[in-house]
Amino acid sequence: TPFSMLYHWQYAHRLPSGLPRTNHWSRRMDQAMIHFCCAMMSFASTGNSKYFLANTLFNMDCFYRQFLQEVVPKRNQRRIGMSIFFYSLPLLLRRDFLSYFQLFVLFALSGWLFAKYPIGGWSHAVFHLVLDLIPPIMFATALNLSSSQSQLEVAAHCAILADTNLGS
Repeated sequence: TPFSMLYHWQYAHRLPSGLPRTNHWSRRMDQAMIHFCCAMMSFASTGNSKYFLANTLFNMDCFYRQFLQEVVPKRNQRRIGMSIFFYSLPLLLRRDFLSYFQLFVLFALSGWLFAKYPIGGWSHAVFHLVLDLIPPIMFATALNLSSSQSQLEVAAHCAILADTNLGS
């Protein structure tokens, strides 16, 4: 989010719409970092290093394409959509229907806000607030993975030790 904040806070409202805004390094970096986050989310949704590697390679290609001379917004949007689909698909495959449904609703709502701008200039800000609800769902689903259990046991043990040491 640092690049998203930088782009929106410093440049998005100052740059003229169209190519000057689309080609600006801060917007490119904002969208490139979405791909970084999608790669990380693919590990959170599976705990599987091979799935993570496959997603990382795809997202690295997407990241690279953000900095090509010619900007292709439709391609970039399509690839962001694919990246989101790829990290959320494992929830559906392992039948975590509630989490998948929650993500689907958030993606649909954020997509509507982004495409239609139903509340004018505030739509984009609300779009980002809706997107902020995605990581807690992904964190909760990651906690249920079998690959997370040993780390949770270590964390619980550390918490017990910290409480014992602080409580005495």
